[in-house]
Amino acid sequence: MPSQLPSLPNTITDPAIKAFIEKYYAVSNDPEVHDDYADLFTPGGEFSMNDKKAKGTQQIRDLRRAIWAHVPGRSHSPIQIYTHGDDETDLMILGDVSYSHHAGHETGADWAAKMKLEKQEGEVKVAYYHIIVVSSVLLFLSLMVGWEW
Repeated sequence: MPSQLPSLPNTITDPAIKAFIEKYYAVSNDPEVHDDYADLFTPGGEFSMNDKKAKGTQQIRDLRRAIWAHVPGRSHSPIQIYTHGDDETDLMILGDVSYSHHAGHETGADWAAKMKLEKQEGEVKVAYYHIIVVSSVLLFLSLMVGWEW
């Protein structure tokens, strides 16, 4: 499922970084390319989503396979991308995701992510990617019981 990227901030000037961000979300939304996804990270790269954590190519590949086993389709749509000052390798990304389920229904959630990129041998890679996914149901319930974020 393709996703449309938002306009990137003016602080991202490196064409390689711009192209990498586009590639990252295209690969991220493809259920068949676990190896390609893991290869987007540095060899010691870190990936986490809520309480799920992986470090290194093999763990990232294994976690991705496990995550995709639960849904036949998903589409991550970044809504806004920010840089930390002028550091175009230090990103904060806000977005939403829609999931198609084996039973035929669809659900969605909002997410925020911190992504740190590195260039290795001239190639852009993810060194660190941490995602927090919050379903609207969880957000609603937390507000009903008075949880503070």
